[in-house]
This record gives sequence, C-alpha cells and structure tokens, in this order.
Amino acid sequence: MKKNTLALSVLVALCTFPSMANDKQIWLGGFAEYYYADKDKFQTLPKDRIDWGWGLELGERFNSSWGGRFEYAHINLEAYPGQTSIDGYRLGFDAMYFPFENDTYVFAGLKHESLDQGYNLGNLGLGKHWALTEKWKVITEVAAYHEFGESHKDFSGKLGLLYQFGTHTSPAKPAPAPVLDSDNDGVIDEKDRCPNTATGMAVDTNGCALPLDSDKDGVIDSQDKCPDTPQTDKTDADGCTLFNETQESITLAVHFENNSSKIRDSEIDDLRRFAEFMKKYPDVSAQIEGHSSAPGNADYNLSLSEARAKATKQMLIDKYGVDASRLTAVGYGETRLLNTANTQEAHQQNRRIEAKMMVTKRKKVTK
Repeated sequence: MKKNTLALSVLVALCTFPSMANDKQIWLGGFAEYYYADKDKFQTLPKDRIDWGWGLELGERFNSSWGGRFEYAHINLEAYPGQTSIDGYRLGFDAMYFPFENDTYVFAGLKHESLDQGYNLGNLGLGKHWALTEKWKVITEVAAYHEFGESHKDFSGKLGLLYQFGTHTSPAKPAPAPVLDSDNDGVIDEKDRCPNTATGMAVDTNGCALPLDSDKDGVIDSQDKCPDTPQTDKTDADGCTLFNETQESITLAVHFENNSSKIRDSEIDDLRRFAEFMKKYPDVSAQIEGHSSAPGNADYNLSLSEARAKATKQMLIDKYGVDASRLTAVGYGETRLLNTANTQEAHQQNRRIEAKMMVTKRKKVTK
C-alpha cells in the first residue's frame, strides 16, 4: 500500500507540473523498461533477475545543450523456483547533455531504488527522442547503474512516448551589425581607406579613387600617349591602337636563257614598273626570290635559282637605278613549288622570279 501511494503521488506531481510550461520545452513521458538486476544484490540465485517494468518522467530542456528530468520507475523482477518476485521502485534525477544540439543526449544521475531493501545508485546512459509530430516523440534509452554500497551493476533499456508542452526557443542571436558604405563606392566603411570618395568615382579594393582613364583603354591618362583611342580597339602599353602587319609580294615576268641566268629581254615591263614603284616609295625594301621547277638535280636547281635572283637584282640596280641597299636576292630552287604536276605548264609556272616587298599593311586589332 505504501508503494502504491508513492507511485500515485509521483504521478499527480508529474501531471500537474506541465501546466507551468508556457513557452519552455517541458515534456511528460511514460515508458516500458527492460531491467537487468545484479543477482548479488539479493539472496544467492542461479542467475540475474530480469523483467519488464514501467515508469514516468518529467523533463525540461533548458537550452540547446542542457536539460534535466525527474524519473519514477516501477520495478517487478521475475520469480524463480523457490523464490518470490521482487516488487519495488526507482526514483531520482538525471542531468541531460545534448552534444549535437539535436534530440540525441547522454545523461547521468542519482537514484534511490527500493526493492528487497533500499539502494543508492549512480547511473550513466545514452538516449534519443524521435519526433513523431511537433509535440509527440518516442523515447529510446540504454543505461547502466552503479550501487554505491556493494558496487552492484544493473542495466536497463527503455522505450516510451512523451508529450512536449512547450517549444524551446534558443537564445536569439544578436542581429548582425549593419554593413555601412557611407560614400557609396562599393567598399564597406570597415575596409574603406578613403571614406570620402566622391560619388561615381571609380575606386580600388581599398575604396580609394583610381587614376583617370578617360578613353577606358586600360592605360591611365597620365601615361596614355593616345588619349582618344576608340573603345573598340585593342591597345598597347602606351594606350595606342594595335595593328596587324603583313608583307606583300608580286611575281615578276622575267625570262632567262635555257639553263642560264642570262635575262632574255633588256626591256621588261614588270621590272620597269617595279623600279618605278620602288622610286616612288623610298622607304620600301624588297627581297628578290628565285624559284625553279622540279625536273633536274635539286642542288643544281637551287644554284640556278639563286643566280637568276641575283641577275634580276643587278638589272634593277644597273638598268633601272634602284638603290642596291634596298634589295636582297635569294634562291629557293624547287623547295616552293606553286604547281606539283609533272607538266610543261606546271614547270613553266614554277620557274619564276618573285619580289617580296617589305610593305607593311596595318590593320586595326579590335576587341
């Protein structure tokens, strides 16, 4: 009768206390417990006593990491032949630590257990609350108990259901300080080394005004040798437009005696026109190139093509008055064929004199 009165008193306390929950995370739970009691606590028995029990708990989570609870458990250990069952209770408090700030926890506490006699216990365990809904959760736990008098060891496993009366609100994190950019230059005041930059001024990563680049070509005005470069042009290090440079070449119709570097005609229109061009543009230089056809010995063809190039150069100097310093001559033999066919037409096409003029054509490079 005394044990039943104690259980009823605990139950009334657990049921009335949650009315004070308000917005705290307070729960009331009931559980079934599988209890394993050390046989050495009782009379000498062939094995430990094991049986199911039940209990109630009232807990509160104080913050994201810590909580605590009161627990009452009714224990009814099985009987063995010649022995009666042992009926009793366990009552005490647990501190609960939530290491991952979720519903998994470790707990430790102090308990008083009344079975065949009174025992004072310390316990350590691991548990988790499994959410079913916002308010209802499943309780799962395992625990070990140490009896302080004779160092007996008990163990238990718990499965239960709890109802949460409130919602724990973690301490509000302080609102982040407003990020200020007083001069609206895109660099916050905390990092702005030039806090009073004029509105619209281009700035560097420190908030300081960049040197002016009026034509936006990447070269500041103080170093820009071409200050009004179109924005479509690519520029060099001086801020001036970049140009691609090309060379031009023409083929001169110069005819020679067979297997000879002797020019047949003393008046050749192509040479005359070329000389006039060279005189008109005194800054232009040219390379006279001799080429041969494929038939014959390659070394011989190379030597002959060079002799013909030199003969052409010399005629331009002697007959048409082109400055010798503006001309060079080179032979390529059969290394640069225009037509690889083995025909008279192809051979005639390959036997040629070219004048490669060092005339630079400049074309803008655009972005």
